[in-house]
Amino acid sequence: MDQFDVLVVYSEAIAQSASQKYAVFPFDPYSRRANYNDAYAYFLKYCARKSLKAAFATSADIVGAGKCSSYWTYKNNFWVKTDRLCSSKQIFDKFSPVNKDQTIKRKLFFSSSEVKPFNDKDLFQVFFDKYKTYLQLKTFSIPTVVVKNANVETIDKALKKLEELIKKIDKEDFTEDIVIKDRFGAGGNNIYKIKADYAKEIQKIVKKKKKVSFVAQPFLKFDKGLALKKFSGFIDIRLIYHNGNIVQTYIRAAKENDFRCNEHQGGTLTYVSKRRIPQRVLKLSLKVAKKLNKKHALFALDFIVTNNNKVYLLEGNTGPGIDWNLLKKVNEKRAKLFIRAIVKDLAQTIHKSKAKIVKPTNCLEKCDAILTPIGVTRFPIQ
Repeated sequence: MDQFDVLVVYSEAIAQSASQKYAVFPFDPYSRRANYNDAYAYFLKYCARKSLKAAFATSADIVGAGKCSSYWTYKNNFWVKTDRLCSSKQIFDKFSPVNKDQTIKRKLFFSSSEVKPFNDKDLFQVFFDKYKTYLQLKTFSIPTVVVKNANVETIDKALKKLEELIKKIDKEDFTEDIVIKDRFGAGGNNIYKIKADYAKEIQKIVKKKKKVSFVAQPFLKFDKGLALKKFSGFIDIRLIYHNGNIVQTYIRAAKENDFRCNEHQGGTLTYVSKRRIPQRVLKLSLKVAKKLNKKHALFALDFIVTNNNKVYLLEGNTGPGIDWNLLKKVNEKRAKLFIRAIVKDLAQTIHKSKAKIVKPTNCLEKCDAILTPIGVTRFPIQ
Protein backbone atom coordinates (compact mmCIF):
# COMPACT_ATOMS: atom_id res chain seq x y z
CA MET A 1 0.00 0.00 0.00
CA ASP A 2 1.33 3.43 -0.98
CA GLN A 3 1.38 5.99 1.81
CA PHE A 4 0.86 9.71 1.16
CA ASP A 5 1.15 12.79 3.36
CA VAL A 6 -1.90 14.33 1.66
CA LEU A 7 -4.67 12.74 -0.32
CA VAL A 8 -7.08 14.96 -2.27
CA VAL A 9 -10.40 13.14 -2.53
CA TYR A 10 -12.93 14.61 -4.96
CA SER A 11 -16.57 13.73 -5.62
CA GLU A 12 -16.96 10.82 -8.05
CA ALA A 13 -19.84 12.76 -9.68
CA ILE A 14 -17.30 15.28 -10.95
CA ALA A 15 -13.87 13.63 -11.08
CA GLN A 16 -12.76 10.42 -12.81
CA SER A 17 -11.24 7.54 -10.88
CA ALA A 18 -7.73 6.43 -11.85
CA SER A 19 -9.21 2.94 -12.19
CA GLN A 20 -11.34 4.06 -15.16
CA LYS A 21 -9.83 2.43 -18.23
CA TYR A 22 -10.05 5.32 -20.69
CA ALA A 23 -9.57 8.22 -18.28
CA VAL A 24 -6.37 10.19 -18.97
CA PHE A 25 -7.10 13.11 -16.64
CA PRO A 26 -8.85 13.36 -13.27
CA PHE A 27 -11.40 15.68 -14.88
CA ASP A 28 -12.96 15.17 -18.29
CA PRO A 29 -10.96 17.42 -20.67
CA TYR A 30 -14.10 18.00 -22.77
CA SER A 31 -16.24 19.14 -19.85
CA ARG A 32 -16.79 22.55 -18.23
CA ARG A 33 -14.40 21.47 -15.50
CA ALA A 34 -11.42 20.77 -17.76
CA ASN A 35 -9.49 23.61 -16.10
CA TYR A 36 -9.65 21.72 -12.77
CA ASN A 37 -6.89 19.50 -14.18
CA ASP A 38 -4.52 22.49 -14.21
CA ALA A 39 -5.58 23.66 -10.75
CA TYR A 40 -5.02 20.31 -9.07
CA ALA A 41 -1.81 19.69 -10.99
CA TYR A 42 -0.56 22.92 -9.42
CA PHE A 43 -1.89 21.78 -6.04
CA LEU A 44 0.12 18.54 -6.19
CA LYS A 45 3.23 20.30 -7.52
CA TYR A 46 3.12 22.82 -4.70
CA CYS A 47 2.73 19.99 -2.20
CA ALA A 48 5.98 18.54 -3.56
CA ARG A 49 7.68 21.93 -3.14
CA LYS A 50 6.64 21.82 0.51
CA SER A 51 8.08 18.28 0.89
CA LEU A 52 4.67 16.66 0.96
CA LYS A 53 3.95 13.44 -0.90
CA ALA A 54 0.49 13.98 -2.38
CA ALA A 55 -2.00 12.18 -4.63
CA PHE A 56 -5.52 12.62 -6.00
CA ALA A 57 -8.41 10.13 -5.72
CA THR A 58 -12.20 10.13 -5.90
CA SER A 59 -14.98 9.07 -3.55
CA ALA A 60 -15.51 6.06 -5.85
CA ASP A 61 -12.07 4.78 -4.78
CA ILE A 62 -12.82 4.71 -1.03
CA VAL A 63 -12.33 1.24 0.49
CA GLY A 64 -11.50 1.93 4.14
CA ALA A 65 -10.42 4.46 6.74
CA GLY A 66 -8.17 6.85 4.83
CA LYS A 67 -7.76 4.24 2.08
CA CYS A 68 -8.45 4.38 -1.67
CA SER A 69 -8.13 1.60 -4.25
CA SER A 70 -6.46 3.76 -6.95
CA TYR A 71 -5.01 7.22 -7.33
CA TRP A 72 -3.56 9.91 -9.61
CA THR A 73 -0.21 11.66 -9.25
CA TYR A 74 1.31 14.47 -11.29
CA LYS A 75 4.88 13.90 -12.49
CA ASN A 76 6.99 15.59 -15.18
CA ASN A 77 3.97 17.59 -16.39
CA PHE A 78 1.82 14.48 -16.86
CA TRP A 79 -1.04 12.95 -14.91
CA VAL A 80 -0.14 9.37 -13.93
CA LYS A 81 -2.66 6.66 -12.99
CA THR A 82 -1.86 4.01 -10.41
CA ASP A 83 -4.32 1.17 -9.84
CA ARG A 84 -3.04 0.26 -6.39
CA LEU A 85 -4.14 0.72 -2.80
CA CYS A 86 -3.07 3.95 -1.11
CA SER A 87 -3.70 5.65 2.21
CA SER A 88 -3.21 8.92 4.05
CA LYS A 89 -3.98 10.38 7.46
CA GLN A 90 -4.52 13.88 6.06
CA ILE A 91 -7.37 14.33 3.58
CA PHE A 92 -8.16 17.41 1.54
CA ASP A 93 -11.84 16.50 1.25
CA LYS A 94 -13.78 17.75 -1.75
CA PHE A 95 -16.77 15.43 -1.64
CA SER A 96 -20.17 15.60 0.01
CA PRO A 97 -22.54 12.63 0.30
CA VAL A 98 -25.72 13.11 -1.73
CA ASN A 99 -27.28 9.71 -0.98
CA LYS A 100 -27.22 6.97 1.67
CA ASP A 101 -24.47 4.95 -0.03
CA GLN A 102 -22.16 7.96 -0.16
CA THR A 103 -22.99 8.85 3.45
CA ILE A 104 -21.92 5.36 4.51
CA LYS A 105 -18.77 5.66 2.40
CA ARG A 106 -17.80 8.98 3.97
CA LYS A 107 -18.33 7.57 7.48
CA LEU A 108 -16.11 4.61 6.56
CA PHE A 109 -13.41 6.90 5.18
CA PHE A 110 -13.23 8.93 8.38
CA SER A 111 -13.96 6.02 10.73
CA SER A 112 -10.46 6.22 12.22
CA SER A 113 -9.62 9.12 14.53
CA GLU A 114 -6.17 9.22 12.89
CA VAL A 115 -7.67 10.20 9.52
CA LYS A 116 -8.20 13.95 9.52
CA PRO A 117 -10.27 15.98 7.04
CA PHE A 118 -8.85 19.38 6.14
CA ASN A 119 -12.30 20.92 6.41
CA ASP A 120 -13.78 21.50 9.85
CA LYS A 121 -16.17 18.62 10.71
CA ASP A 122 -18.72 20.79 12.51
CA LEU A 123 -18.80 23.41 9.76
CA PHE A 124 -19.13 20.68 7.15
CA GLN A 125 -22.27 19.37 8.87
CA VAL A 126 -23.78 22.86 9.13
CA PHE A 127 -23.04 24.03 5.59
CA PHE A 128 -23.76 20.70 3.91
CA ASP A 129 -27.37 20.95 5.08
CA LYS A 130 -29.06 24.21 3.99
CA TYR A 131 -31.71 23.86 6.68
CA LYS A 132 -29.06 23.44 9.39
CA THR A 133 -27.35 26.54 8.01
CA TYR A 134 -30.59 28.46 8.43
CA LEU A 135 -31.23 27.16 11.97
CA GLN A 136 -27.75 28.11 13.15
CA LEU A 137 -27.57 31.44 11.30
CA LYS A 138 -31.23 32.45 10.96
CA THR A 139 -30.51 36.05 12.06
CA PHE A 140 -28.53 36.55 8.84
CA SER A 141 -30.24 34.09 6.47
CA ILE A 142 -33.13 33.84 4.03
CA PRO A 143 -36.20 32.20 5.67
CA THR A 144 -36.05 28.46 4.97
CA VAL A 145 -38.40 25.51 5.51
CA VAL A 146 -38.13 21.81 4.71
CA VAL A 147 -40.33 20.19 2.04
CA LYS A 148 -40.70 16.76 3.64
CA ASN A 149 -42.52 14.93 0.83
CA ALA A 150 -44.77 15.30 -2.22
CA ASN A 151 -48.00 15.37 -0.24
CA VAL A 152 -49.91 18.59 -1.07
CA GLU A 153 -51.08 19.04 2.54
CA THR A 154 -47.47 18.72 3.78
CA ILE A 155 -46.30 21.24 1.18
CA ASP A 156 -49.10 23.68 2.10
CA LYS A 157 -48.07 23.39 5.76
CA ALA A 158 -44.44 24.15 4.87
CA LEU A 159 -45.47 27.17 2.77
CA LYS A 160 -47.65 28.50 5.58
CA LYS A 161 -44.70 28.24 7.96
CA LEU A 162 -42.54 30.06 5.40
CA GLU A 163 -45.11 32.86 5.16
CA GLU A 164 -45.02 33.26 8.95
CA LEU A 165 -41.22 33.52 8.91
CA ILE A 166 -41.35 36.20 6.19
CA LYS A 167 -43.79 38.31 8.22
CA LYS A 168 -41.21 38.57 11.01
CA ILE A 169 -38.73 40.37 8.74
CA ASP A 170 -38.82 43.00 5.98
CA LYS A 171 -41.34 41.69 3.44
CA GLU A 172 -40.25 44.34 0.93
CA ASP A 173 -37.11 42.28 0.22
CA PHE A 174 -39.08 39.40 -1.29
CA THR A 175 -41.06 38.71 -4.45
CA GLU A 176 -44.16 36.53 -4.62
CA ASP A 177 -42.08 33.73 -6.16
CA ILE A 178 -40.90 30.67 -4.25
CA VAL A 179 -37.58 28.91 -4.77
CA ILE A 180 -37.06 25.26 -3.94
CA LYS A 181 -33.54 23.85 -3.91
CA ASP A 182 -31.70 20.67 -3.10
CA ARG A 183 -31.21 20.67 0.67
CA PHE A 184 -27.83 18.94 0.28
CA GLY A 185 -26.92 20.12 -3.22
CA ALA A 186 -24.24 22.35 -4.69
CA GLY A 187 -23.28 24.02 -7.96
CA GLY A 188 -26.73 25.48 -8.57
CA ASN A 189 -28.19 22.08 -9.44
CA ASN A 190 -31.83 21.22 -8.69
CA ILE A 191 -32.93 24.81 -8.05
CA TYR A 192 -36.38 25.87 -9.29
CA LYS A 193 -38.28 29.15 -9.17
CA ILE A 194 -42.08 28.85 -8.92
CA LYS A 195 -44.37 31.75 -9.80
CA ALA A 196 -47.87 30.34 -9.14
CA ASP A 197 -49.79 27.24 -7.97
CA TYR A 198 -46.96 26.70 -5.51
CA ALA A 199 -48.10 23.44 -3.89
CA LYS A 200 -48.97 21.72 -7.18
CA GLU A 201 -45.78 22.84 -8.92
CA ILE A 202 -43.61 21.83 -5.96
CA GLN A 203 -45.39 18.48 -5.87
CA LYS A 204 -44.54 17.86 -9.54
CA ILE A 205 -40.85 18.60 -8.96
CA VAL A 206 -40.60 16.53 -5.77
CA LYS A 207 -42.27 13.56 -7.47
CA LYS A 208 -39.93 13.86 -10.45
CA LYS A 209 -36.81 14.20 -8.27
CA LYS A 210 -37.53 11.40 -5.80
CA LYS A 211 -33.93 11.09 -4.61
CA VAL A 212 -33.58 14.81 -3.83
CA SER A 213 -34.50 16.41 -0.49
CA PHE A 214 -35.79 19.97 -0.90
CA VAL A 215 -36.03 23.18 1.10
CA ALA A 216 -38.18 26.17 0.16
CA GLN A 217 -37.31 29.88 0.36
CA PRO A 218 -38.90 33.13 -0.80
CA PHE A 219 -37.23 34.62 -3.87
CA LEU A 220 -35.34 37.81 -3.09
CA LYS A 221 -35.47 41.02 -5.11
CA PHE A 222 -31.79 41.37 -5.93
CA ASP A 223 -31.53 42.17 -9.63
CA LYS A 224 -30.74 45.83 -8.83
CA GLY A 225 -29.08 45.46 -5.45
CA LEU A 226 -25.48 45.51 -6.61
CA ALA A 227 -23.45 46.78 -9.54
CA LEU A 228 -19.71 46.16 -9.54
CA LYS A 229 -17.39 46.78 -12.49
CA LYS A 230 -19.32 46.03 -15.68
CA PHE A 231 -21.69 43.55 -14.03
CA SER A 232 -25.25 44.13 -12.94
CA GLY A 233 -28.42 42.09 -12.55
CA PHE A 234 -28.51 38.98 -10.38
CA ILE A 235 -25.18 38.98 -8.49
CA ASP A 236 -23.92 37.30 -5.35
CA ILE A 237 -20.73 37.94 -3.40
CA ARG A 238 -18.41 35.24 -2.09
CA LEU A 239 -15.98 35.88 0.76
CA ILE A 240 -13.51 33.12 1.58
CA TYR A 241 -12.19 32.92 5.13
CA HIS A 242 -8.99 31.09 6.04
CA ASN A 243 -7.57 31.10 9.56
CA GLY A 244 -9.85 33.93 10.59
CA ASN A 245 -9.05 36.25 7.68
CA ILE A 246 -10.77 37.04 4.38
CA VAL A 247 -8.33 35.71 1.75
CA GLN A 248 -10.46 35.80 -1.42
CA THR A 249 -13.28 38.06 -2.57
CA TYR A 250 -15.21 37.70 -5.81
CA ILE A 251 -18.61 38.22 -7.36
CA ARG A 252 -20.66 35.84 -9.47
CA ALA A 253 -23.11 37.23 -12.02
CA ALA A 254 -25.89 35.08 -13.46
CA LYS A 255 -26.13 34.63 -17.20
CA GLU A 256 -28.90 36.38 -19.11
CA ASN A 257 -32.42 35.14 -18.32
CA ASP A 258 -31.25 33.18 -15.26
CA PHE A 259 -31.04 33.99 -11.54
CA ARG A 260 -28.50 31.33 -10.55
CA CYS A 261 -25.08 32.90 -10.14
CA ASN A 262 -23.09 29.65 -10.06
CA GLU A 263 -20.33 29.22 -12.65
CA HIS A 264 -21.59 25.69 -13.33
CA GLN A 265 -24.90 27.22 -14.44
CA GLY A 266 -23.26 29.70 -16.82
CA GLY A 267 -22.56 32.45 -14.28
CA THR A 268 -19.48 34.66 -14.58
CA LEU A 269 -16.89 34.77 -11.78
CA THR A 270 -14.88 37.95 -11.35
CA TYR A 271 -12.35 38.67 -8.61
CA VAL A 272 -12.70 42.04 -6.94
CA SER A 273 -10.56 43.62 -4.24
CA LYS A 274 -11.86 43.60 -0.68
CA ARG A 275 -12.20 47.41 -0.75
CA ARG A 276 -14.76 47.08 -3.58
CA ILE A 277 -17.02 44.91 -1.42
CA PRO A 278 -19.80 46.99 0.22
CA GLN A 279 -19.08 47.69 3.88
CA ARG A 280 -22.49 46.37 4.91
CA VAL A 281 -21.54 42.99 3.40
CA LEU A 282 -18.17 42.91 5.16
CA LYS A 283 -19.76 43.86 8.49
CA LEU A 284 -22.38 41.11 8.21
CA SER A 285 -19.74 38.55 7.21
CA LEU A 286 -17.73 39.38 10.34
CA LYS A 287 -20.84 38.83 12.46
CA VAL A 288 -21.43 35.46 10.79
CA ALA A 289 -17.78 34.46 11.23
CA LYS A 290 -17.93 35.46 14.90
CA LYS A 291 -21.10 33.40 15.38
CA LEU A 292 -19.44 30.36 13.74
CA ASN A 293 -16.33 30.84 15.91
CA LYS A 294 -14.04 28.81 13.62
CA LYS A 295 -10.83 30.84 13.57
CA HIS A 296 -8.66 28.11 12.08
CA ALA A 297 -11.00 26.82 9.36
CA LEU A 298 -11.42 27.30 5.64
CA PHE A 299 -14.91 28.29 4.53
CA ALA A 300 -16.80 30.52 2.11
CA LEU A 301 -19.78 32.74 2.79
CA ASP A 302 -22.11 33.80 -0.04
CA PHE A 303 -24.17 36.97 0.27
CA ILE A 304 -26.92 38.72 -1.67
CA VAL A 305 -27.66 42.46 -1.57
CA THR A 306 -31.35 43.17 -2.16
CA ASN A 307 -32.82 46.05 -4.12
CA ASN A 308 -33.68 47.44 -0.69
CA ASN A 309 -29.96 47.47 0.22
CA LYS A 310 -30.35 44.73 2.81
CA VAL A 311 -27.78 41.92 2.97
CA TYR A 312 -28.66 38.25 3.38
CA LEU A 313 -26.47 35.19 3.82
CA LEU A 314 -27.27 32.90 0.91
CA GLU A 315 -25.26 29.88 2.05
CA GLY A 316 -21.91 28.69 3.39
CA ASN A 317 -19.40 26.27 1.97
CA THR A 318 -16.45 24.40 3.51
CA GLY A 319 -15.03 23.40 0.15
CA PRO A 320 -14.75 26.53 -2.02
CA GLY A 321 -13.38 25.81 -5.49
CA ILE A 322 -9.70 26.26 -6.32
CA ASP A 323 -10.09 26.19 -10.09
CA TRP A 324 -9.49 29.08 -12.45
CA ASN A 325 -10.70 30.34 -15.81
CA LEU A 326 -7.78 29.81 -18.20
CA LEU A 327 -8.89 32.81 -20.27
CA LYS A 328 -8.35 35.17 -17.33
CA LYS A 329 -4.79 35.51 -16.05
CA VAL A 330 -5.94 37.27 -12.88
CA ASN A 331 -8.15 34.29 -11.97
CA GLU A 332 -5.18 31.94 -12.30
CA LYS A 333 -3.01 34.24 -10.19
CA ARG A 334 -5.63 34.52 -7.42
CA ALA A 335 -6.34 30.77 -7.45
CA LYS A 336 -2.64 29.95 -7.15
CA LEU A 337 -2.30 32.27 -4.15
CA PHE A 338 -5.25 30.46 -2.57
CA ILE A 339 -3.76 27.02 -3.30
CA ARG A 340 -0.43 28.03 -1.78
CA ALA A 341 -2.17 29.21 1.39
CA ILE A 342 -3.99 25.88 1.72
CA VAL A 343 -0.88 23.77 1.07
CA LYS A 344 1.20 25.83 3.51
CA ASP A 345 -1.46 25.17 6.14
CA LEU A 346 -1.38 21.44 5.35
CA ALA A 347 2.43 21.37 5.43
CA GLN A 348 2.55 23.08 8.80
CA THR A 349 0.09 20.58 10.29
CA ILE A 350 1.77 17.51 8.80
CA HIS A 351 5.36 18.49 9.53
CA LYS A 352 4.41 19.39 13.09
CA SER A 353 2.79 15.96 13.48
CA LYS A 354 5.86 14.21 12.09
CA ALA A 355 8.17 16.11 14.43
CA LYS A 356 6.43 14.78 17.52
CA ILE A 357 8.55 12.11 19.22
CA VAL A 358 8.51 10.69 22.71
CA LYS A 359 10.51 12.91 25.01
CA PRO A 360 13.10 10.78 26.86
CA THR A 361 14.29 11.32 30.38
CA ASN A 362 17.80 12.64 30.94
CA CYS A 363 19.35 9.38 29.88
CA LEU A 364 21.57 9.04 26.82
CA GLU A 365 20.90 5.32 26.58
CA LYS A 366 17.07 5.80 26.41
CA CYS A 367 17.46 8.59 23.89
CA ASP A 368 19.69 6.37 21.76
CA ALA A 369 17.13 3.56 21.88
CA ILE A 370 14.33 5.86 20.74
CA LEU A 371 16.24 7.34 17.81
CA THR A 372 17.93 4.18 16.54
CA PRO A 373 15.98 2.42 13.71
CA ILE A 374 15.30 -1.28 14.13
CA GLY A 375 18.08 -3.40 12.65
CA VAL A 376 20.66 -0.63 12.92
CA THR A 377 23.45 -0.87 15.45
CA ARG A 378 24.82 2.27 17.05
CA PHE A 379 28.34 2.27 18.47
CA PRO A 380 28.82 4.17 21.70
CA ILE A 381 30.90 7.32 21.67
CA GLN A 382 34.36 6.65 23.11
